[in-house]
Amino acid sequence: MAVHDYPETLLPQTLEWASIKAVAQHRSPFSGAVEAIEYPGERWRLSLQLPTRGLRASAGRIGQAEAFFSRLAGGVEQVRVWHFLRPYPMGTLRGTPTLAAPIVRGALSLQINTSGTLLAGDLFKVGGQVFQCFSDCAPVASVLTVPLVQRVRRPAASGAAVEWSRPTLICHMPSPSIGFGYSPGVASPVAVELDEVPQ
Repeated sequence: MAVHDYPETLLPQTLEWASIKAVAQHRSPFSGAVEAIEYPGERWRLSLQLPTRGLRASAGRIGQAEAFFSRLAGGVEQVRVWHFLRPYPMGTLRGTPTLAAPIVRGALSLQINTSGTLLAGDLFKVGGQVFQCFSDCAPVASVLTVPLVQRVRRPAASGAAVEWSRPTLICHMPSPSIGFGYSPGVASPVAVELDEVPQ
């Protein structure tokens, strides 16, 4: 099984970046009340649409897309991918930040040694998990307490590196096939769905 880097020449025209919660829900047949239980198995799902261009102008790029995604089809081989529109935090988190305290499975916050800030929606990575900041936060005494959208999947020790530059997911393409449509002079739009493989 190989893990490929996503080709920068195939940046999508549109991107849907979705957080898939790991929940169990039950609705009471008597009162209609809903009970939901959340588990720390959340993952990301990406839906991409590649640009549509005339075949003569971009036959090489279309061929590259066809080869790349046909290789990924079926989910055996995987791809490293980042949020193409938000590769860096909008906050000021930079440098080489580290965890200020250990984190445990299921936690909804963590602490970072840094003088930088994070804004709601900023993405960063600890270990094999990409997290999203839930609300704007600023450091106190050089420790940034970050509320999280996703629960921690795996524990990490104090001092673990925090990646803020293009934090990547490892994804697979669950569909066993992908088709590319052509008509004279035009390539049809190509939609691709990628699911995170939790690390």
